[in-house]
Amino acid sequence: MADLTINCVNVPGTEMSSILATKDDGVVYFFSMATSFTSAALGAEGIGADTTMIIGNGYAKDHAEIALNTLRESPVLRRVFEETYATGAGDPQPVGVRASEG
Repeated sequence: MADLTINCVNVPGTEMSSILATKDDGVVYFFSMATSFTSAALGAEGIGADTTMIIGNGYAKDHAEIALNTLRESPVLRRVFEETYATGAGDPQPVGVRASEG
């Protein structure tokens, strides 16, 4: 059982799996447009789950600074970010993705 469960999948009907995976006095953080908060609340009550349920709203104070600091402090995450999103100097195509010459 988890102390903290974060549900961020964009698939309906996953509320109960998150609640069931969380131990009593644990926290379930729902952050998805597909979440049915009615299902989550009634489902938790129905099975007697004593969890704290938090609803994410999409805003975090200083989010840009936090994101940049995370990239600066984590070499692994930065490498993945650069490999995924970096482009060559003046090259409009992402690294590793080239338009076919024809």
